[in-house]
Amino acid sequence: MSVLTEFTVPSEEFILHETLERISNIHVEIERVVADSEYVTPYFWASGGSVERFERALGEDVTVETMTLRENHDNERFYRVSWRQRTGTVGHAVSELKASILEATSDGDDWYLKLLFPSESSLTEFHDYCSSYDLSFQLTRMYESRHPNAFGKYEVTPKQREALITALDSGYFSVPRGATLEHVAEELDISPNALSTRLRRGHANLITNTLRHEG
Repeated sequence: MSVLTEFTVPSEEFILHETLERISNIHVEIERVVADSEYVTPYFWASGGSVERFERALGEDVTVETMTLRENHDNERFYRVSWRQRTGTVGHAVSELKASILEATSDGDDWYLKLLFPSESSLTEFHDYCSSYDLSFQLTRMYESRHPNAFGKYEVTPKQREALITALDSGYFSVPRGATLEHVAEELDISPNALSTRLRRGHANLITNTLRHEG
């Protein structure tokens, strides 16, 4: 049975530490992470503070292999960045144990992580891995998922799902439209441009995983 967990992890034991320690008042929100045995590649939003300074620090970060700016909306930017996998990190443990990162946010000091482990034994292995490398973390919540497919179903991220459901409940998809993009964005406390991006990516994931069938 899969296990859903919530952790607080010091920034130096996850990713972006070298960049975040140089920049204050920046909010980072990971949308998804692609990882293999060699590289870890997160896609994330950076907002608040000075995103220009953040981008310069990211470009000077010696641990970063590649960096691509994917979206630029006012004071929010969306990046794709790659690092080489390093043993002895929380990110490597997550990748090795096939856990899924459902949510990851940071305001510079700590990371808040929501992780889905495929089984209780994999969570135990995660704990053992962190202990062997003296990695510190705080488990703030844990509960079993009897319906693991409900998390990340159709590859829609939690933030995309939140945007889609809020837009639906607000009447944004109704004909005639019952709410504007700006109204829904205000309800979610994000910019209209960021909401538009989440809706488009959420729609793309839903269509790809429901309507498109490869022959």
